[in-house]
Amino acid sequence: MARRPAVRAGTVGGYFFNGCVTVLTLVLVAVVSVMYWLETAPERNEEKARENLHEHAETRRQELAAEAQGADGLPDAALTRLFPRAKPAEGLVAVRREGDAVTVTAELLGQGPSTTFIFVNETLVTGCFAFRIEGVGGRGTPRASVRQLADAACTPAATAGGTKGTAGSMKATAGSSRGGRDRPLSAAARVI
Repeated sequence: MARRPAVRAGTVGGYFFNGCVTVLTLVLVAVVSVMYWLETAPERNEEKARENLHEHAETRRQELAAEAQGADGLPDAALTRLFPRAKPAEGLVAVRREGDAVTVTAELLGQGPSTTFIFVNETLVTGCFAFRIEGVGGRGTPRASVRQLADAACTPAATAGGTKGTAGSMKATAGSSRGGRDRPLSAAARVI
């Protein structure tokens, strides 16, 4: 003897049961999708912050090349203005002048999208970059290049010799064109 199903297909009870299963399945798929989207949000936000960081580096490279076209080259005040300190990034870390070439080491900040779920979170990333500008001081068209350094290159230990202070004070250096020795930047350049 065949067993009869408790709810027969084609009846009101069968349609109701099938509808509930469909709705519960859709709710389960929606909940899993939202959980996956929330779980992967930090990686997406960090990627966007890194893109923003590299855009800032490229913008600073172009601004340095434009600033270097002047007759006075790249004064300390211009470098301080181009690389402000933006917590947690240090901004201008060191400057080295060698003839008509200037190498600027700076830590830049990249911002990702803010997330407003329960709390407002902002994704911040920092990166250390070396900008090399050749042809400074009106001798032709300056050429600027940028490369990313290891984050350790912008730490106090990496800029040994007193080139970076502690407790928020910054002492960057600039090599003289005569002997390549490092000298402190002007007072205007130290204030960030």
